[in-house]
Amino acid sequence: MGLFKKRPARQATAAPTVAESLQKLVETSGQPSLFAHSEFVKQVDCPRCGARKRLPSKTAYLYCDYCGSLIDYDFRLANSGTNAGLTNTVFHQLIAPVQADLDRARAVGDTGRYRELLRGVYTEWLRECPQAASPRVKSDEDFRDRMAAYCAESQLRKDFDPSLAVLEQQMNAVIATLQRRPNGTGPWLVSDGIWQVAAMFKELIDKSYQMLGAAGVLAMDPDEAPPGVPVRMEYSTFCQGWIPHLPPGDTGRFLAIFGLNSEYARVDGTGAETKSCGGCGDELKTMPGANTVVCESCGRKLDIAGGETPCQNCGAPLSFPVGTSAIECPYCHTGTHRI
Repeated sequence: MGLFKKRPARQATAAPTVAESLQKLVETSGQPSLFAHSEFVKQVDCPRCGARKRLPSKTAYLYCDYCGSLIDYDFRLANSGTNAGLTNTVFHQLIAPVQADLDRARAVGDTGRYRELLRGVYTEWLRECPQAASPRVKSDEDFRDRMAAYCAESQLRKDFDPSLAVLEQQMNAVIATLQRRPNGTGPWLVSDGIWQVAAMFKELIDKSYQMLGAAGVLAMDPDEAPPGVPVRMEYSTFCQGWIPHLPPGDTGRFLAIFGLNSEYARVDGTGAETKSCGGCGDELKTMPGANTVVCESCGRKLDIAGGETPCQNCGAPLSFPVGTSAIECPYCHTGTHRI
């Protein structure tokens, strides 16, 4: 596929976003790449088709190699390099200017205004930090809008639930009592009270998602995440913040509380074939017998079972996105269609 080179798109000059400014800082300081790709893969089976995950992932979102379903969330990849720090920092910088308005809306019970503000923050966050969410947010505007609405509604329901508010207040009270010990030139270390905080946070999240499921909010998830995956995402975010402040020997125990210390196996891509995404032109590996896969470069779902169609102009073999019969070739930009 090296013969076919995707032509770069023209880009208009614009002021850098929060994420772009932080990314430049990361690059110039010589830190690791923002995107993780490993020779190891999390051992997990697809809850829909039963296939074992075999190919590595570029993002923390793990999609089935055979049917394209979202099957799990990989804490290890979510925290590789600078992923967690960048995306969390961007979110905090985006929400800070509207925090006072959020507080006022929450105080008077104005759910409409609260939802509107949160949706704006999440929409921009997903645009600037697609690596923090499903790769599908890169190419599918409708999917991105639905994801922002789902994230906003989830946070709103949790923030306005009285019983959850009591649990959160109790947890925050314990956090306020934690002692912070100096650690030379490294991050400060937290006292043993963190174990109580971890247990309280787990209770808070478990009850939150029971409530969200009963209220029908989880059904809004455009990625149709299997049960348990959104909860593991919450656990991961919590661990991202606290693990740097734990003694190295306590990390395993901390992850075990949330079931995040999973087993990994070396990638076995025996028989894998190289395909070209008909949406963005990037190459991807697919397993024999695959029906649908997600291109992790642009997020489109590709119809692998339907075979490849050569571009009518340059001849590049292309895997068409699901549900499409006509596309613009990503290499020569000529309209092409399935014969």
